[in-house]
Amino acid sequence: MTNFTAGVEMVEVADGVFARLHEGLTNAGIILGDEGVLVIDSLRVPSFARDLIADVRRLTDRPVRYVIDTHSHWDHAWGNEEFPHSVIVGHANCRAEMRDLELTRAWRERVRDRRDPWSEEAQTVTITPPALTFEDTMQIWFGGRRIDLRYLGRAHTSGDIFIHLPEQRLVFTGDVAQDRGVPYVLDGYMRDWVETDTRLLGLEADRFVSGHGPVGEASRLVEARDFVAALVTSVERSIADGRDEAGTKASAVAEMRERFGGWRGFERVEESAGYTYRQLRAG
Repeated sequence: MTNFTAGVEMVEVADGVFARLHEGLTNAGIILGDEGVLVIDSLRVPSFARDLIADVRRLTDRPVRYVIDTHSHWDHAWGNEEFPHSVIVGHANCRAEMRDLELTRAWRERVRDRRDPWSEEAQTVTITPPALTFEDTMQIWFGGRRIDLRYLGRAHTSGDIFIHLPEQRLVFTGDVAQDRGVPYVLDGYMRDWVETDTRLLGLEADRFVSGHGPVGEASRLVEARDFVAALVTSVERSIADGRDEAGTKASAVAEMRERFGGWRGFERVEESAGYTYRQLRAG
């Protein structure tokens, strides 16, 4: 039995396609080709990326040819510097966000203030944005597989992409959709997110790998869309009824608890409703 990094489960979701699930942290994808490897998300800091590389080496000695960033957030893309010989691919907006000095400063402060074991390492990361970008769609043929990179609109960030393997009926969703997990919305575009999730349902997929949590069945993508839609609808109703932010948050928690109360991270709904309230009020 192969011994991967502690806390990591390696799930072969299709022939030569792996979901690297890291308990309580950030997932990655690994796709084996004939002459190389494609990695989806480089993780939060260089030491995590080195663990990811070590786990790739436990599968194969082929070099990592591509690293695809599902989006710009630190826990998915701040390991990029550990792949100097790989082509890093992402949406044009992902590159722009990673080159935004003020945004990077704010992320470093947030991570520092959490005082996690990796907080200090995050202060020294060399931000390495994608070198190869696209606007709407890109197709990569890798190891005999067709891999479609799709941008379906703003959602969790302005540059979220989906990595779709149509023949395997599999999609990597980044942080836009999870299997019964409440997403981090504090950089999100809430009304756009619902529309993007609806477009995601149009991709032919039986299963999906998200940025956090377990591998999900396609039906859970509908639930993920419904969660964001329910949050937006609840906040819109509160605004129409004249509630203030505190009342809006309390109402959203009460309204969503019955259907979504058992989801991972449900305690974030209050903060999420406050963010959504401020964004919708601002127009």
